[in-house]
Amino acid sequence: MFVAVLAAVKIDCIAQDIHLTQYYTSNLSLNPAYTGNFDGDIKACANSRTQWAQISPAMKTNMVSVEKKFLRRPNEFGLGAIIINDQVSSYFLHTNKILISGSYQKNYRGHLLRFGVQTGVVMRNINTNDQTFPAQWNYQLGAYDPTANSTEGTLKNNWSYLNVNAGVGWSHLFGKVKLAGGYALFNINRPMEGYGSATKAVPFRHVFNASAVYFMTPKLSLIPHILYMNSATATDFLTGINASRKMTENLGLLAGAGYRGSTVNSDAVIVVAGVNYNRFAFGISWDFNMSTLSDNTRNKTAWEVSLTYTTPSRASNKVTLPCDRY
Repeated sequence: MFVAVLAAVKIDCIAQDIHLTQYYTSNLSLNPAYTGNFDGDIKACANSRTQWAQISPAMKTNMVSVEKKFLRRPNEFGLGAIIINDQVSSYFLHTNKILISGSYQKNYRGHLLRFGVQTGVVMRNINTNDQTFPAQWNYQLGAYDPTANSTEGTLKNNWSYLNVNAGVGWSHLFGKVKLAGGYALFNINRPMEGYGSATKAVPFRHVFNASAVYFMTPKLSLIPHILYMNSATATDFLTGINASRKMTENLGLLAGAGYRGSTVNSDAVIVVAGVNYNRFAFGISWDFNMSTLSDNTRNKTAWEVSLTYTTPSRASNKVTLPCDRY
């Protein structure tokens, strides 16, 4: 019986999957093709998300990544690594991912076409030591007896598998507007995971994203963006708009708002704020839940922070032309 319950939990967790409100700050978790897609030489990023802290214990996601760009003008390569930790504490379920990404960008008449692949290991575990089972209910005591035989046999509490992902991306500058979009397919190799005999293939996860940067003035930009994810029967849709203002040569501010939902439910409204100083960028966001699916989640919040550091590019923007001497 417990195996069946865990199987349902597993499906729930896959449907939830790891997601960020500030998804655009983490190239490697969004799309392998975006590895090295930034202005600079090396980029390091840390993201932390706490969801529904009012329902103890909260769900938490933490990740750190580093990526480097290798210029071979007019094209470029990118290489990066990301470590992800996700905790669904109410189910005692922890997920750890270590992934390596590589990308290639082709400049075709000003259209930047990107291709990327990603692979690594996913490790998941569930702790059943502090859980009770139906067979441990003591009718005389009117309570669970954790010392009683659970009759569940031997459960597989830890498992790991190889994960393969890939993606493509595109961007182009049309006057004052830079348009970009991409598609990524996760779990290409359909790895197997599960508890005991309740094992099944991890479904594909499709990720589409698009954005535009409208340079209103040299110091003010508007950035509308869209994200759509689909895994099995679960969907996640996020749209929003950010405004970026350069205050001084070294200081910039960001503010934005957005909405998250699915094909069947409205999930949350989003508020975003950020500051850029020199090569550092800090962002914070709040998701205010307005879902009607559960009274337990309604009006609950999720908050998220991101910190990025980007080193300046060591490549020269100047082009040297040969000059013959006579």
